[in-house]
Amino acid sequence: MRAALALMLLMAGCGSSHGAADSSAPAPSATRCEPTSSRDAAGVLTANGTFGVLGDTAMSSATAMNEPLVIVHRGAKEQDQLALRFDDIGHSSPATWVSYGVVARDRENPWGAVAFEAGWKPIGFAGSCWRVLANGEDTGLVLFVRP
Repeated sequence: MRAALALMLLMAGCGSSHGAADSSAPAPSATRCEPTSSRDAAGVLTANGTFGVLGDTAMSSATAMNEPLVIVHRGAKEQDQLALRFDDIGHSSPATWVSYGVVARDRENPWGAVAFEAGWKPIGFAGSCWRVLANGEDTGLVLFVRP
């Protein structure tokens, strides 16, 4: 149990909202989270056409413990790295942000041959809402962890 906790702490960083990335995109209110729902012609959930999610942008907290969050990035190549940061925009999580890095792996998808398998688990707080940043850039993606 202690090893699992230590591993999670190494993978995820938590901090206060002071100095959190400022975004011009509107943030959902604390009582209502609107996860990204727009899909491109290929069926990828995306807000900007550069970063996207395969699958869903909303997940139940129970399922989130075991499901990957698959992020795609146009032009990504195998072994590319993403520094992901998830900012709590619903203020319903004990963490105001979580960050960790992921590496692109072979995975055929509508945007190419690689994807980034992140995890829902570090942000899997029931009722939480998250804005996704990749390498310091606001992707426009919003994720919701349902109760």
